[in-house]
Amino acid sequence: MRKGDGVMRIARLLCIPFLAAGLAFGAIDGTVTNGTSNQPQPNVTLTLVKPGQGGMRTLGTTTSDAQGQFHFDKDEPGGGPQLIQVDYQDVTYTTLLTPNIPTSGVDVRIYDATKSPAVTRIAQHMIVVEPSESQTAVNETLIVENSTKQTFANSELGGIRFYLPPSADGQVRVSVQGPAGMPLPRPAIKTNESNVFKVDFPVKPGETQFSLSYVLPVGSPETLRGRIVNIKGQPPGPVRFVVPPGVTLESKDIQSLGREPRTQAIIYNLTGSAYTVDVKGTGSLNQNNNTDESDADVPQVVERNPPVYHHLGWLIGLALGILALGLLILYRSSPVRAAGE
Repeated sequence: MRKGDGVMRIARLLCIPFLAAGLAFGAIDGTVTNGTSNQPQPNVTLTLVKPGQGGMRTLGTTTSDAQGQFHFDKDEPGGGPQLIQVDYQDVTYTTLLTPNIPTSGVDVRIYDATKSPAVTRIAQHMIVVEPSESQTAVNETLIVENSTKQTFANSELGGIRFYLPPSADGQVRVSVQGPAGMPLPRPAIKTNESNVFKVDFPVKPGETQFSLSYVLPVGSPETLRGRIVNIKGQPPGPVRFVVPPGVTLESKDIQSLGREPRTQAIIYNLTGSAYTVDVKGTGSLNQNNNTDESDADVPQVVERNPPVYHHLGWLIGLALGILALGLLILYRSSPVRAAGE
């Protein structure tokens, strides 16, 4: 074997720990914790997925051990966020992993499920009415609060129920955003009750926001008729009507709460569970948001170096150390040096 080959082999051996450390950095490990009992949860299946243009792509599957600990051999670095998903008692729990957070010691939290709606309450119900010359857009937002350590999951009852005016012709768009989650489209499911729909979505500890959007044809919104539908056992919350400047509501079923300072929208409180409301004028809240008051609410683009730059100093130092050691070994084994001695 030539001495030069020996030097290269030593250099490769010196690089092996560095390369191994790089591979280990891509591993993901942590603990599954049952938030209801506050104890590690064994024997649950975890799936590592990566969202993309083609949908969710599975990168790996593992199971928590007796101590609730789990381990994925490696992730897929450098390509955006990844998700750890756990299906527990018919509820899916998702933990988001972004490229800038540690992938060791990840806390995956799950909860025991209950079918009782009493663990939740409607914290707020807001109905935004925006009439135009051709149609009336209605956007309803329901914020459901769960202050317990159990997840309300009842497919028969749904997470919420709502009344849809007949003139909407059954057409409604629904999205739901759970605690620390992203808005997800969900179907509106007809119930046995006329014009009443439900949204089958589990309400986890924290706040879950249900958003409904539908359009009423011209002529029908001159008078809005509807009612608030509650799930039996789920405490209701206040219901507010919101209209843009230029629009007023008149009814014995509501009372004015004044204007919102920033948008000048008028807010009304519903005093009962059913309503018949006369709508006058046209307007849109979106038009009032297109102002140049300030850029304070606009997310700012911040230029940052990739995470590897935080370790650039010791990476360069390690590389230079390996190079210097290789050159020293090469010099000591050089035939020219041996002849000079």
